[in-house]
Amino acid sequence: MEANFFRFLAAELGQLLHGRRIDKVFAPAPGVWTLTIQNTGEPLHLLFRPARSAGLLFLSPIKPPNPQDAPAQAMWFRKRLRNRKIIGWTADWPTLRLALTLTPRHDPPGGTHLVLDLREGMRLADELEPGFGAEPEWPAISDVLDDPDIWRDAPQISPLLRRALADLPGDEAHRLYLDTASGATPCFHLPAGPDAPPLVWPSGPDDERFDSALEAANAHGQRTLFPLLEMEAERPEQVQLKRERKKIKRNLARLDEEETRLHALASEKILAEALQAELYRFKDARSLDEVPTTHPEHGPITVPLNPHLSPTENMALYFKRAAKAERGFPHVRRRRAELLDQLDRLERGELRPAPGSDHPDIPLPGGPAPLPKRYRGLAVSVFRSSDGFTLVRGKNKRANHDMLGRAASPFDYWFHLADGPSSHVILKRDHPAQEVPEQTLIEAARLCAIKSHSRSDGKAEVMYALIKDVRKVKGLSHGQVLVDKRLGTLRVDLDPDIETALSR
Repeated sequence: MEANFFRFLAAELGQLLHGRRIDKVFAPAPGVWTLTIQNTGEPLHLLFRPARSAGLLFLSPIKPPNPQDAPAQAMWFRKRLRNRKIIGWTADWPTLRLALTLTPRHDPPGGTHLVLDLREGMRLADELEPGFGAEPEWPAISDVLDDPDIWRDAPQISPLLRRALADLPGDEAHRLYLDTASGATPCFHLPAGPDAPPLVWPSGPDDERFDSALEAANAHGQRTLFPLLEMEAERPEQVQLKRERKKIKRNLARLDEEETRLHALASEKILAEALQAELYRFKDARSLDEVPTTHPEHGPITVPLNPHLSPTENMALYFKRAAKAERGFPHVRRRRAELLDQLDRLERGELRPAPGSDHPDIPLPGGPAPLPKRYRGLAVSVFRSSDGFTLVRGKNKRANHDMLGRAASPFDYWFHLADGPSSHVILKRDHPAQEVPEQTLIEAARLCAIKSHSRSDGKAEVMYALIKDVRKVKGLSHGQVLVDKRLGTLRVDLDPDIETALSR
């Protein structure tokens, strides 16, 4: 995160959090923290991911999914932070640190300040070090432009700021530097690049603009962190796929060695035939190491012999080993075809590794792209909308029931016939702020309606809502839910070819 943007973000966050209580602490992934803040109305979660060059700190109404068992460090913080009120804040913004002052906690001792350090992580401290929160001194702009390492002594002079100043004409560079140093900014900018952090100056014509730093941080954080968490959840599966790929290639290499060995054995048939052609000359000889012969097709050949065996016994052994090699070739070809097919299907995502198995032998439902492991074991059909969104539809009541918790994030969309029974359809989104084109909404609604009691009608009304507003209620049968808030209702024409058109 850029330091001069963090200057405003820390101030807005400090003012908003002042007087509120910390409810719980979660760790959805290694190095990622969720602090649930008590709030009336919409849930409030402070999401924090420290990183040297790409730290994130923002607020979200959506709580990321958490592992089934909380990590020990999350439990440690939870015991020391729960129900503590935030009674003050201090920002040391050049070093990307925000300290929240908390009400006392003595059992267990919890420290006076919760320090959120975007480079180093989260910690509790009884006291802040001298100079924490002091305003920095600003060097002359000539020194800023001439010294690429000036950030070591003046951390507020970030590489992004130096680059922006260097790209501007002299007068504009001086104006930007003065505005940045004085803390005067008309609005906040989020560049169009996928990993570009928000800034306090414009970077291009495609920037998104926000009136507050908190809005800019929320937009950037949601579209960055939630996809990363999805990837983190899939990482063990990807590691296993990589291992399976290496195992298949290693088995293919061993098969090459075996085929080479079999060819060597098969070639011994020529030695046996050469012995057979002139066996009359030395069939009663003993203790021979080799004999010169002439093969009917290959000409003169010197045949090595086992001196402990007779020439006749050597000939029989050569024929036996050659015949064994010939019987082995079909098995090698079959096994090679199996391994190459497995490798091809693994690369296309049609196979996944079976738990506890060395071989990928369980087919994935749907098309070529590997499915997230949360879908595994669910009776679902997976489709791809014309805009590239993943659509998941349950095949039965059990799947409709289970997919809400296992195949969906709180910010995904859920579709169901508005006035009767139907399949459940989930529209996957990358992050809470991602907009869904109208065409994708219509396609999801049609997928839902085609598996409903309205499938023989020309039109159907399909409602949709956020997953977080759809509740499974104890006592209701599988597939029955309560919807706290609808986002809308779509009246769509039924398309019998929709499944074929959207097949992955």
